[in-house]
Amino acid sequence: MSKDPRWREAEKFAERHARIVLARLDAHVTTAPQDGALDLVGEDLAAFVEHYRSPVSRETVERLHRAAGGRTAVCYSRAGYSKTAVLWADEHRVALFGYTDVGHAAPLSSYASELVTRAQAESAHHVRLAADVVTRHQSALRHEAERREREAHAAALRAQQAQEAADRARRRRRELDEATLGRTLSLLLAQRIDPTALHVTVQRLALSGVVSAVAAGADRLGLAERPHAVALVRTMFDEAAGALEVATPPWAHTTPQYRAARAAFYRAQDALDAADGFGVAGHVAPDDVARHLHEAEKCWRAVVAELLKAQGVPVPDLPSPRRPALR
Repeated sequence: MSKDPRWREAEKFAERHARIVLARLDAHVTTAPQDGALDLVGEDLAAFVEHYRSPVSRETVERLHRAAGGRTAVCYSRAGYSKTAVLWADEHRVALFGYTDVGHAAPLSSYASELVTRAQAESAHHVRLAADVVTRHQSALRHEAERREREAHAAALRAQQAQEAADRARRRRRELDEATLGRTLSLLLAQRIDPTALHVTVQRLALSGVVSAVAAGADRLGLAERPHAVALVRTMFDEAAGALEVATPPWAHTTPQYRAARAAFYRAQDALDAADGFGVAGHVAPDDVARHLHEAEKCWRAVVAELLKAQGVPVPDLPSPRRPALR
């Protein structure tokens, strides 16, 4: 009895069936099939493909069972099986399948039906696992995209806020410079009338205890008193900045001392803005007000000291209000 010439196509069909229906993804046709050898092998699969015109006998099923060893034994037959072959296969758990030339296959033993059912369950399980993996991956990608979008939005918002803060700082610096220019022009006009106006102004500022007194009583300022106290200190700084511009010759504007005095003036104005609640919603805590006013007092001493140096007079001992001794 000889094999049909289309047995190679039958083996390829059995290979596809084992991979797709039985979920044996590593099943493949043996490269050099010989008479009596396995036609299809895998890690857990050993199969015969019997493309004969007569039913498969029990002896062939027994030979397949021996050749399979511990692997799952599967037989594909084009002409079916004898009754004794089916009984022996059910007893020894050999899967028998029948197939047609047009590409259909069906289980012909109980173990074959069990293999198909088990493979379907395993495939469904693998599909669910793969779907879960894909879903988790998609969720992770979506969350990552949302996180990046939030970070980009936050970065853009921070950049916008920084730009707005820089614009406010420039506008505030321009306002301070304009106020200093006004004080400078006023003092220059006063000097035309009284040549000692600059000297008198410097001495008055140096001997003034207004800034120190406000700083000393900052923690006792009420909400109604605070704006007036801050405005009074701000006026003192504006007047000192104008006097510094008049007392400093143009060639000395690049000296470190002048730059330090101007920087102290700007720091003092920032501290006064903070104490006055500039750009802050709500009230400023009394402790914060006191801290900002003490910072302004330190800047005041630096500005006055440079002003006296520019005027060329000795630095007097600046009066400071007497603070109650701690008991």
